[in-house]
Amino acid sequence: MDDLGALASRHPVRNRRRWVIATQGAMVGLVSTALLVLLVLHPVWSNAGGRLAGLLLVGVTVGFLAAAVQATAAVRGGPSESFEIHEHGIAHATKSGRRAWTWQRITRIHRLSHPGRFPRNGWDFRCTVRFDDGSTIQFNGLTVEAHVVAATLLEHRPDALDTGEVIRGWRFWRWVLPFAAAGCVWIVVTIFRMFDDDYVMVEVSPGYYREVPRFHDSELALLAIAALVCIVGLALSLSYLAVGLRAQLRRR
Repeated sequence: MDDLGALASRHPVRNRRRWVIATQGAMVGLVSTALLVLLVLHPVWSNAGGRLAGLLLVGVTVGFLAAAVQATAAVRGGPSESFEIHEHGIAHATKSGRRAWTWQRITRIHRLSHPGRFPRNGWDFRCTVRFDDGSTIQFNGLTVEAHVVAATLLEHRPDALDTGEVIRGWRFWRWVLPFAAAGCVWIVVTIFRMFDDDYVMVEVSPGYYREVPRFHDSELALLAIAALVCIVGLALSLSYLAVGLRAQLRRR
């Protein structure tokens, strides 16, 4: 392990807050899932149409995705996760152990700041640091004095500030992602229109017509799953596209 010298400061991660966010996200996902099941199975709710189904699918996606991300980070970090600033470098302590690097081993520092964006959840700030051995560390606003940690890193390695592309192969993905997002939108809109047109008129006897469900319950469930997958794909496509475009604008 590299000799980092004397300890200058320790910055713990508010890991308990991650569990709170994960719980909130899971609750949103569970409630949205329960309501979506009722919408698919109950004939009265099915008449509500695709707009309500769309809102519930968004709730399922956002809720469970946020819960998974925060819970994974909380488990990996452990209750005593912290970042240590030393005289000659930085260390990251988690429940799995402690990793340390000198300032000279930093190859890239990528910092993003979004003032006012959910500061209680730490989403107003994020910093990613890459080292010469390929390892990385990430911290956000949930780290105590995260801005101080980032400023210290840049003070020792201003040449490592990343102003280039965040996404590898951006020249390829900048053309693919818009088509992927448009395709997801088309599929989701088509499915929602099918939800709205869930009943068809069938002649049960000469001159007598009756509305019957156009799809069986199992088919409605499959359509809902397909719409959920497309919503996730749309969210990821737009997110990566926004990150890549922002990096490209900063380079100009």
